Parts: sequence; structure tokens; C-alpha cells
Amino acid sequence: MFMLKTVRISYPSLFKPSAFGDEAPKFSATFLIEKGSDTHKALKAEILRVATDAFGEKAKDILIKQDAGQRKLLKDGDTADGLTQEGEPKTGWAGHVAIKGSNKLAPKVVNRKREPVTEEDGIPYGGCYVNAQIDIWAQDNKFGKFVNCKLLAVQFWADGEAFGSSARADVDAFDAAEEGDMDQASGW
Repeated sequence: MFMLKTVRISYPSLFKPSAFGDEAPKFSATFLIEKGSDTHKALKAEILRVATDAFGEKAKDILIKQDAGQRKLLKDGDTADGLTQEGEPKTGWAGHVAIKGSNKLAPKVVNRKREPVTEEDGIPYGGCYVNAQIDIWAQDNKFGKFVNCKLLAVQFWADGEAFGSSARADVDAFDAAEEGDMDQASGW
């Protein structure tokens, strides 16, 4: 298990599994980590450790091949990885690396007090800060040799500027109705 602390979450699918292309539906989230940060360095070291334990002397070659292919584990937000299909920059990705974790099973999702949250609570949302438990693991089977990321749990940590469709409503922006306002507004 590896802990990502105070990172931004992007594309969260924590309460309902989603499918991309012909994949089976999974719970998933992408975590944005500041390039060169202690967390980034520790994550790279963990990926290399797992690869070395599984693949020995071939570990670096396997990671390089994985990075060059479709199953890139760490994506660079300042390259084409950080662009949408339309070629626009993904919000929040600049200056960061991204790692996507997924799981067939629903991850544990909690608030700052470690109390369970539901989708109706509105947290976590794309753009907020979270702590996340992930498992970096090696795959060596008929489908190939890769290092993968399994999503285990997410803790909402702090609000952040919401990304795209994650923008949250602000009910304080509405005027409060006063007694008799409804009769006047309806025109009856």
C-alpha cells in the first residue's frame, strides 16, 4: 500500500463504476501530484521497487516500454498526456504528473474525520484535495508485463477549485424568499 497525501483528484468515479472503451466497468480516480515533490519522488521509487521485485534486472526496460505504450502509469501533465481529445489542456494538470487507480470493488471513501461519505455528500469532487491509498503492483501474465495502480481508499481532505463538470452549486447565491413573495411573483 502507498499513501498519496494532499493531492488533487481528477475524473473521480468513486461511487459508481464507469467503463472506458471496451473495458469492464471499474471504480477509478486520477490523482495529480506536483512534479518534483517528495510525493512524486516517493511514488517513482515505489514503482521502481515493485518493478525490480517482480522483474529483476529487466525492471527499468519494462517500465520504459510501458511508458512508451498505451498503459503509461505516470502521465506528464505538461505533454500530450495533459491534453483532452480535442487538444485542450486538462484543467489542473500543468506542472503535475497523474496516476490513475482503478478497482472492480468500490473503494472506501471518507471525510476528514474518517467517516464514510456517499455521493450525495458531494465530496470528493474533481479538483478537491484528497489523501488516497493505492496499491502499486506488478502484472506478469499472458497479457504482458506491467506495473499497475489499484485504488483502495480516498479521504476528502480540503476544498479546491472544482474542475469542469465538477463545479459545485452555491445556494447562498440565491435570494431568500420572504413571506408573500410567491403570490407577487406568480401574478395571481
